[in-house]
Amino acid sequence: MASLPVATVSAQLQLLLLAVDAALYPTLLAAVVILLNQPRRVALLGAYLAAGLIVSIGAGLLLTFALKGAFHHGNRDLSAAVDLTVGGLALLLAVALATRADARWAQRRGRTAEDGADAQKGEPLMQRILARESTPLVLVASALMNLPSAAYVVALKDITAAHHGTGATVLLIVLFNLIMFLLAEVPLAGLIVDPVRTEDAVLRLNGWFSQNGRRIAIALCLILSLFLIIRGIAKV
Repeated sequence: MASLPVATVSAQLQLLLLAVDAALYPTLLAAVVILLNQPRRVALLGAYLAAGLIVSIGAGLLLTFALKGAFHHGNRDLSAAVDLTVGGLALLLAVALATRADARWAQRRGRTAEDGADAQKGEPLMQRILARESTPLVLVASALMNLPSAAYVVALKDITAAHHGTGATVLLIVLFNLIMFLLAEVPLAGLIVDPVRTEDAVLRLNGWFSQNGRRIAIALCLILSLFLIIRGIAKV
């Protein structure tokens, strides 16, 4: 009986680790910076956050209840397979980033692609959409940019495999998302309380992310990879 609380705390800490890993998402911060430069920044950032939370929580609930049957009898092999697969992919991504294979691929793609309007502007499509100052476009962009990440999918698998009640499952998914969207939630609250200091802090943080983005991504991929591979092997 004494091991149950320990196991519960351990599971919660693992979910927290996955949530923090998912929260350090440079693309989310870049979207916040773009919206900070718009005249209706509070309304647009609020719309972006609301759409992201609704889509992410909704997708999480759908995936969790869809996967419930797969873990009905405590399928440890499936859980281990998911951990090892995602961990292996995260490791491959870390190696690709460390060796700059992604940059070389993008360079080759740039050489073979025809020059078009997108190439001339030199900005990702989603960034241009966010800069249009249109609430409907911001809602669409947020929905597309905030589909479940690898860490989130693993967390949903863990929540499903734990066989919580419906209320506890919904609560865990909501709490996970609130942590995952901190890079948008904190700036939004800051804009309401102290806009000047918030804008300065967000721009400095974004600058730091821009300078260290590759190293941050490599570190996050390695942490996620090692965590999942070790955990997956322990379940086999």
